Amino acid sequence: MLSNVGKKRIYHGIVHQIKETIKKGEVLPGGKMPSERTLASTLAVSRTSIKEAYSVLESAGIVEIRQGSGVYLLKNDTEDIISKLNAIIRGQTVDMVELMELRQAVEVDIAYYAALRREQQDIEQLDRAFHQLEKAVSKKSLAAEEDLAFHMLIAKAARNRVIAQVMNMVSDQVLVGLEDSRAQSLAVPGKSQEILEEHRNIYKAVRDGSPHLAGKAMREHLQNVKQRYL
Repeated sequence: MLSNVGKKRIYHGIVHQIKETIKKGEVLPGGKMPSERTLASTLAVSRTSIKEAYSVLESAGIVEIRQGSGVYLLKNDTEDIISKLNAIIRGQTVDMVELMELRQAVEVDIAYYAALRREQQDIEQLDRAFHQLEKAVSKKSLAAEEDLAFHMLIAKAARNRVIAQVMNMVSDQVLVGLEDSRAQSLAVPGKSQEILEEHRNIYKAVRDGSPHLAGKAMREHLQNVKQRYL
């Protein structure tokens, strides 16, 4: 049964449950989704709510509704499907160009100040975050959450409360953007490893206390992200 939906529309909760089903591999790309009747019974919601959720998923290019046959998950990459579902759940769409312009405007200096002001605990946390990112990349995972965690720790190391507030305010949008851009990168052999090396350069510069190198590494990384998307 769905619970804690709060102010969100009912279909957000339904989409969340569908996402979990797909993540568990219970429905594979190209496979048939549960019927409206079955899903309504399982989640204890109306069939009208299920119909609305499926309509939203069809508009987002996630499922195909075949009259008289049922609802089918499109044959897309699973990581891409999850990324689209996350964007629906958050009720957000992100203009990647605008997002990257914002990140370029603030994160280059964030990296500079992080390298200048980082403390030992920041280095240790950043080390763990980088290796979590490295591990996710080796498993060919989307690694969007690990990527975000890495950047948020750099913002923390900058020791500026306003910077931390700004990054927290946009973190959800940054995550959606990361999910979109990294899903594209997964489709290109070797691209995820290339991105990992960009993070390694940032990590080393911050760790070694080299502000100018840290800013330069961050600038190059964000510019490459923007170019890869475009």
